[in-house]
Amino acid sequence: MVATPAIDAYEIWLRTRSAVTSATYPSRIGYTIDVSGLDGSKPVAQHYRAVDDQSDGEVRVFPISDEELAAPPPVPHGVNFNLGLTLCIAKSGCDSYSVPAGKRPTAPDLLGVPLLTPAYAFGMRYRPVTVAAPSSSSGAPLRVIATVSAQAPDYRVTLIDTPAIDGVATYHLGLVALRHPKDNRLRELWVGESDFLPRRAVVAGNFTLAPLVDVPWTVDFTVVDGAPYIERESAGATLYMPHRRVVHDAAIGFQDIHEPERIYGEPLVQPDASETTTILTEPG
Repeated sequence: MVATPAIDAYEIWLRTRSAVTSATYPSRIGYTIDVSGLDGSKPVAQHYRAVDDQSDGEVRVFPISDEELAAPPPVPHGVNFNLGLTLCIAKSGCDSYSVPAGKRPTAPDLLGVPLLTPAYAFGMRYRPVTVAAPSSSSGAPLRVIATVSAQAPDYRVTLIDTPAIDGVATYHLGLVALRHPKDNRLRELWVGESDFLPRRAVVAGNFTLAPLVDVPWTVDFTVVDGAPYIERESAGATLYMPHRRVVHDAAIGFQDIHEPERIYGEPLVQPDASETTTILTEPG
């Protein structure tokens, strides 16, 4: 059923941005990140403990999943060796190649170490604007009465319908990026009619690494104490990862969201990227 609300689609979008920006979170959020999918035909689920410190904006994660801690991969033994190949083509001569023999190694993390927070807002949150106070001719700073900032719209917004999601009446919006489509990734958005907070979104690409940035993702939100948290992010297509890894039905969930009583006692770090470690992050 197509709705005829008292406000238009773009005003719904602006109210959503205001509601998301106004939402308050605990100073520190603890949670578990659940990364799952089919690695080829093998079901895989990996869980990582993490903390989002809202006071300094730092996300820290224990970079080894609970599953890897419980069953560490075997230490490789033996001798690495390569196969030498010579390819000859008529009139073109011969070229020699060296390729590693045996099974190609894969990283233990299905999609990478997830340096992620459930409080991420996909660009719905207004960025704070810092303005220096002007000075008078005497050198004393003048009192700032108001700061006004104008910016061209990022999206063209339309109202599609007004379905219910998990019993919550929502506005279902369609969004077309008017500029910077790689940054403005929202394509559909469902927001509560009463609070204008997001319940679901479809984004054109997710995170910062290929192939995850090249496929659509569905994002489900939950609202806790008036603040939206990501509950689950589901890939809309098969992911062809490095090392010939093919991942079907990839999903990232956030579980056990809570305000931790302490931050010590858990070796949570910001892992360093290396040749063997992929860090899964959202764009800033």
